[in-house]
Amino acid sequence: MHWSWKIAHGTAPSSVPPMDGVNIEWVHPTLDASVSAARDMVNAYGMQNLQIPAALISRHTQRKAIDMTIGWSGTLAIRNAAGEIVTITSTPRTGMNAILKQVGQSYGVIKFVGGASDKPHWSTDGH
Repeated sequence: MHWSWKIAHGTAPSSVPPMDGVNIEWVHPTLDASVSAARDMVNAYGMQNLQIPAALISRHTQRKAIDMTIGWSGTLAIRNAAGEIVTITSTPRTGMNAILKQVGQSYGVIKFVGGASDKPHWSTDGH
């Protein structure tokens, strides 16, 4: 994801270093073909609107984070880690809900500490 974004935004495909576990041929017969393939990956991953490339090392790559879009209508009844039912009637009815964040925290799943700049992000430490 990182290198496809970088190539689509001007990095030379030949400058991409090898990476263990990543079997991608970044250099195609022509520069245009390389950039086109990188753009295809960017589009497939939904990264067209990112202002910076995805991180090479992150809580996601460490398997300590997940991005999820959460939403509901009406009242949400959900168990916290103590087994208690928590009823959420407040808004927003999204992953940005303060009470839902508390429920997540009871399981050790922390909402991103940077506010609305990464709405779907949850991790073991909020980063």
